[in-house]
Amino acid sequence: MLKGEIVQTIEGEDTPQERLLIHLEGDFAADGQFGKRFLEVTATDVRVREADGVVSFHIPIAEIKSARNEPLVGGGQLEITTRDGEVVPIITYSLTLASRFSEAARGIEQLARGEPLQINLEQKRLRCAKCGRLLPEVDGICPACIHRGRTLRRVASYLRPYRLQAVGLALLGVLTTTLNLVPPKLQALIIDHVFSTHRNYTFLLEMAGIWLGVVVAATFVQILNGRLIAYLAGHIAADLRAAVYRAVEFLQVSYFDKKQVGAIVSRITQDTDRIWGFLVDGMPFLIANALMLLGIACVLLWINWRLTLAILAPMPIVVILSAVFWKPISQMFFRVGQKWARFHTHLNESISGIRIVKAFTRENTEFAKFQACNRELRDAGIQADTRWYTVFGAMTFFIASGGLINWVYGGWMVYRGQMSLGNFVMVNSLLGLVYGPLMWFGDLNQWFTRAMAGAERIFEVIDAEPEPHARGGIRHAIVGEVAFCDVRFGYDKSNPVLKGLTFTAKPGEMIGLVGKSGAGKSTTINLICRFYEPDAGVIRIDGIDYREIALEDLRRQIGIVPQEPFLFHGTIAENISYGRPDARFEEIVEAAKAANAHQFILAKPDGYDTVIGERGTKLSGGERQRIAIARAILHDPRILILDEATSSVDVETEKQIQEALQRLVKGRTTFAIAHRLSTLRNADRLIVLEKGEIVETGTHAELMERQGVFYNLVQTQSQVTQIIEIGTV
Repeated sequence: MLKGEIVQTIEGEDTPQERLLIHLEGDFAADGQFGKRFLEVTATDVRVREADGVVSFHIPIAEIKSARNEPLVGGGQLEITTRDGEVVPIITYSLTLASRFSEAARGIEQLARGEPLQINLEQKRLRCAKCGRLLPEVDGICPACIHRGRTLRRVASYLRPYRLQAVGLALLGVLTTTLNLVPPKLQALIIDHVFSTHRNYTFLLEMAGIWLGVVVAATFVQILNGRLIAYLAGHIAADLRAAVYRAVEFLQVSYFDKKQVGAIVSRITQDTDRIWGFLVDGMPFLIANALMLLGIACVLLWINWRLTLAILAPMPIVVILSAVFWKPISQMFFRVGQKWARFHTHLNESISGIRIVKAFTRENTEFAKFQACNRELRDAGIQADTRWYTVFGAMTFFIASGGLINWVYGGWMVYRGQMSLGNFVMVNSLLGLVYGPLMWFGDLNQWFTRAMAGAERIFEVIDAEPEPHARGGIRHAIVGEVAFCDVRFGYDKSNPVLKGLTFTAKPGEMIGLVGKSGAGKSTTINLICRFYEPDAGVIRIDGIDYREIALEDLRRQIGIVPQEPFLFHGTIAENISYGRPDARFEEIVEAAKAANAHQFILAKPDGYDTVIGERGTKLSGGERQRIAIARAILHDPRILILDEATSSVDVETEKQIQEALQRLVKGRTTFAIAHRLSTLRNADRLIVLEKGEIVETGTHAELMERQGVFYNLVQTQSQVTQIIEIGTV
């Protein structure tokens, strides 16, 4: 679908053929200086129009064979290849426009092939559409435009499964407020009826008994209230963590290409912990004291409305201060959250790679990086807290002035006989109940700000576009035919990796993917697994567009033996049965035997129950590889992917792995990438890739006889091997 394009009719023309399908503004003039030029594409031609309206380049669509983007220093250049083979550069642009011009090139090729135009000219968001500020992350959220109320309502929506407890908490809040308002009234009664006039000691004892009963009841309610808060906060935080983790598990792989692991972990741990802290400490405080303030205000107005209005006179100033400084302070706390994410990222990376750090004696360098992240976090935190406590100090002054007003104006009213001494003391006691919450309002607002910023980052993950599991799809038992039909793809749209890949793998056929680094071998594998989807073209499984097959069903029938097998912390048996957790122990053993892993497993202290450590650190590279093969065998896929499955192992281990692989590939459609090209001799067909295009296809013997690209790769590898062997003599 074409998005973000400017479609208009050229002046003086009203035929559909002359409608502008693509209209892009370049930022380099013809002389290489900054300036404006326009790329215009219609259904019949491509042209470049200068800023003064003059058309400086024009070519009919019918004469175009292909279009591509050539990277330059600081920018790029759109080039057209004519059907005569001539390459013509037509317009240059800066890197900020690279993705849009890459889409334009793809659109030109679609039109040249007579296909419908399906491109996306939308750029990544660098600024907030609402306020225009630079975003902290590309396509991220703007901290200045966070809607606290909407975010709080969304957090509160997680209360739905606990409605009964929430209602109970609200009732307890009302009861707590009522009980807290009783002692000041008792004080007033004691002063007016015991100390000032009647001096009735019996009445004093009666009031003391009532007061004791209120204290006992308030204590019981407080305990019950705390237990309910702990229950609700714990469950809501756990539900949020579960929601974020589940969202992360189902996110597209492309999301993880743009986000660092430490930043994601920070959202699951630290941001949810901030929300938990606010729910445990902040929310109960907010609810209880909001009810308290409302109750006290009603009582004060009932006692003496003139004095109440005088005491509350400074409150509008406090509200104005909060409103004015909320956004800049919230941005600062949002920035603190970002620094925490960066801190977590470095910490995660340096600890995960501790062996490499030690091997290259880079401890001091990594510590310097840590210190830099630590300083950034420190400075951001100090800046945010300093600004907040400055504002909080001003707010405290205006809040405290209410007490002074009570003594001056209220004392004058007692002196004039307009209010009893008991009521004056009662007002003073009630103000004591008000000042505590208001003085702590600063901390509450700080908790709230941090919690809402964390919640926004959490919801950003939850709202990210997931993989298309939810689209459903047909259930299909895969036979094994895999067809690429003019497949084009690039991780960065301005730099396509695959450029029109077309081939068909028959059921049970073994296909070897060959080429230099960056040729597109691993990308082809990623597309087969549907970790990514083609930008153009179609991948068919058994003649069906694989996007129509239920994603879970598709991946369940694809097995992978990666170059660097990832094993989970747990036992050997648990790792082998990862794809089939319900497998019987006998099946696990049979898979291990087929992978030539049974013998070394039995040699371990606990056999199949041996715990292999994080990422399988207690196993050798060859052992990890054979466990991965056993896992694939037990999984029993119809399509098998071998990504450098014998790289970086000794000759004896490679022999054992090759034997295991020969048993594994039988009856399955197999795609193999091999470090040693000689290991692909048994492949039914080799596909040689170069710069994302197929340059040769055939058996090992056919390609060697042809003496083309594959032959040169084999010869180069053979020469390198000889050099290595000479160096080791």
